[in-house]
Amino acid sequence: MSVGAALELLLRLIHSRAMKLAALPEDERDVHYDLIRRACCEAAEHIGQNPDKAAITANDMVEFVHALVGIIEVGRGPDQGASTDRPPARHFGSRKHDVTRI
Repeated sequence: MSVGAALELLLRLIHSRAMKLAALPEDERDVHYDLIRRACCEAAEHIGQNPDKAAITANDMVEFVHALVGIIEVGRGPDQGASTDRPPARHFGSRKHDVTRI
């Protein structure tokens, strides 16, 4: 499998998982984030990362999935079950000219 094909498959899997997580109540998501973290850490170690680097990689992936869940919730809007008691997401983009750059 090419790197591009593997990346495309991975992104589809992450998107699918994020959609399923967004449908769950917030108090039921932590166990799923832990499963993602464990699977990513094992995969990173399997491809040769040392355990410390694998843990960082796994945490980065969980943060990415968590951010996708937040985007999905915002996109659904308040009438479609999005949580309104969640704190605002951290912003990492540029605020220059009121444009967010990704």
